[in-house]
Amino acid sequence: MARQSALGGPVPFFRHNKQLFGYRAPMNPSRYRSDLVVPRGGASPENPIKQMDYRVFLAVGSNLGDRFQNIAVALDLLCDSSFDESSYLDSRLVRTSFLYSTAPMYLTDQPQFMNGAVEIETNLEPHALLRRLKKVEEHLGRDLVHGQRNGPRPVDLDILFYDENHHAEGTSGAPTRHSQHTPIIVDDPDLIIPHPTMQERSFVMDPLKEVAGGEYIHPKLDESVGDIWDKLKSSAPDGEDSVQILPLQRDRAITFHETIVMGILNVTPDSFSDGGKWNNSVDIAVEHALQMETEGASIIDIGGESTRPGALEIAIQEQIQRTVPVIKMLRQKSDIPISIDTRHADVARAAIEAGADIVNDVSGGTFDPKMLETVAELRVPMILMHMRGTPESMQSMTKYDNDDVCGAVAGSLIERSCAAEKVGVHRWQQVLDPGIGFAKDNDGNLRLLKHTATSIRQKLQGIPLLLGTSRKGFIGRITGESEASERDFGSVASVVCALSLGSPTPSNLGCNILRVHNVKGTKQAALVMDAIVKLTRL
Repeated sequence: MARQSALGGPVPFFRHNKQLFGYRAPMNPSRYRSDLVVPRGGASPENPIKQMDYRVFLAVGSNLGDRFQNIAVALDLLCDSSFDESSYLDSRLVRTSFLYSTAPMYLTDQPQFMNGAVEIETNLEPHALLRRLKKVEEHLGRDLVHGQRNGPRPVDLDILFYDENHHAEGTSGAPTRHSQHTPIIVDDPDLIIPHPTMQERSFVMDPLKEVAGGEYIHPKLDESVGDIWDKLKSSAPDGEDSVQILPLQRDRAITFHETIVMGILNVTPDSFSDGGKWNNSVDIAVEHALQMETEGASIIDIGGESTRPGALEIAIQEQIQRTVPVIKMLRQKSDIPISIDTRHADVARAAIEAGADIVNDVSGGTFDPKMLETVAELRVPMILMHMRGTPESMQSMTKYDNDDVCGAVAGSLIERSCAAEKVGVHRWQQVLDPGIGFAKDNDGNLRLLKHTATSIRQKLQGIPLLLGTSRKGFIGRITGESEASERDFGSVASVVCALSLGSPTPSNLGCNILRVHNVKGTKQAALVMDAIVKLTRL
């Protein structure tokens, strides 16, 4: 059997690696995906969803080379009919878990793993899928003959559960949500399903619970995945938890073992707090970014268009001219993760090509219809923020049905998350932002902060959260401080209070990113808050 780790990757291909590992990616990613996902506009008698015979949960992982790229390409190959055509039948990636950094098990003197789990649908029966998984592993460099058992590996693909689908068809002829699944049990010398030792492995059970759900029943143990997970966690020694991560290019990652501070670098003449300070000199802008890194920033967020209330749209080329030189110079001087703050797909592409790592879109991918597919093609993480309208109109759109701003924002963010996942920006690449100050009045902002760490986090299903309260108008209205640059104390109070109201998960303190102007003060506050939270878990 192809032995354990865990995770999953998006369908589209990283545009800079079309010949990675000798494998040429399809030149038209959109066309490539069209036969693997729900048709645009939904199913219809003329264009139904393909019904596949089996639902399979896989564990996927890597601890050699560019680990995330290995994982993502492995899943591309698995689902691509042009790879090893003799072993291919229709297969598609349905969903992924989050991605985790985990210590090696059994053979401990080897690099850390990236692990996760995925759900796929396929027409391959179990032994045929196993053969195809081994072909993928071998193609990506795993030695299946002489390789050390439980040793380092560029990619690891394992079958956990295998279900036969029994589709109930709706009026369109497409399968409905009421499709039934019958578990398949295999006990052969070369393949055992369910996987015989997954219940011993936290790095498998953590992501499996996310994709299969806690209610899924293990057909041999007759226990739910949730119950198995609970038993494993209760018996695990302290310090064995895996840590959720956000994967970046070049085998880097944002690790959520602590609250992450993102430093704001606006290279604009008109941003509400620091407009005009950093846009006249690339050298000065980069110097400020490096200073924020020294003060504790883990990400630098660079923007070339103000999105303050009432701000006008800036031409794409102007945004590129403002941001790309700064990104290039900063990348030459530092390997700190860089996010590009933009609503425009062409700006996002130019920034990523210049060395940025993350796309931060205040419109959640709604402003530019090309944005989601562009980010999927670039295979980088994306921050999806909630807003209504545009910066010009948003403050006239602060009323929500039944005054339920929290429910409306959470529901909208889940919709944007699903839309992104559908085109290939999968859950391990996503961060969600409730959009404090964007189409919210004072009461709405405070309600969102009060419930961020409780009901909102629960509704957002564990996807990492970004909070951007820094120096915003609602803090000025509460404190009476008219100067935005003098609102740092209130800014720190807003995020520390919001995050302290919840119950962080044992492994990742809640996966939080704080987008701020004053990095040093926020970092100090975050370190103290995290220390207190960790103590309360003991």
